[in-house]
This record gives sequence, structure tokens and C-alpha cells, in this order.
Amino acid sequence: MTDSWLIVKWVGIAVLAFYLVLVLAATWRFRGKLSRLRSELLLPMILGNFISLTVPSIFENVVVTRVCFIVAHTIYIGGIVILLRSFARKNQESVLKAEGAQEQIQSLKLS
Repeated sequence: MTDSWLIVKWVGIAVLAFYLVLVLAATWRFRGKLSRLRSELLLPMILGNFISLTVPSIFENVVVTRVCFIVAHTIYIGGIVILLRSFARKNQESVLKAEGAQEQIQSLKLS
């Protein structure tokens, strides 16, 4: 069980590292518009960290720790899928929240 668990841990660490690189790329690309980034981009990281850090410390059981690790990294994979789909779109506006009505009116007046 230990040998297979080490493989699972290293795959999980690689998934988390890839997800962090994608989140950093998204924040770097849209650094002028950080307040408009969608919550779906950071929510998997927050939820995954909560599950992998707090739940095992509550139960203090090896099986619970391993299950939480797998669940958290499944959530990270979902975050990767969301980010990759957002980056795959041509205009990449899916990464950002929609502009408010006032900003749209202002841009129409300038045109």
C-alpha cells in the first residue's frame, strides 16, 4: 500500500503544481483586471485546501487523510479543466466577470 500511495501523492503534487501555474498565469495575464476575475478560478483552490488541510486534522486518521487528499486533488483537476477551457476561448472574456451596465453604456458613448 505504501508504494502505490507514494505514486498517488506525487501525481497529486504534480496536479497541484500545474494548477498553481495556471492560476498564476491567469492572474499575471489579467493583472490590471484582478477584481473582475471570476470566483470559479480561485474557488477550487480554496475548497481543495480546506479539505486537504482542515478535515484530516479534525479526524486524525490515516484513511481520512488519504481520502481527503484524493478528494482535494480531484477538485484541483476540476479547477484545471475550468482554467483550460477559459484559456481555450479566443476572446478569453470567460475568465473575467461581465462588465457592469454602467461600463457598457460608457463604452457605447465613446464609440
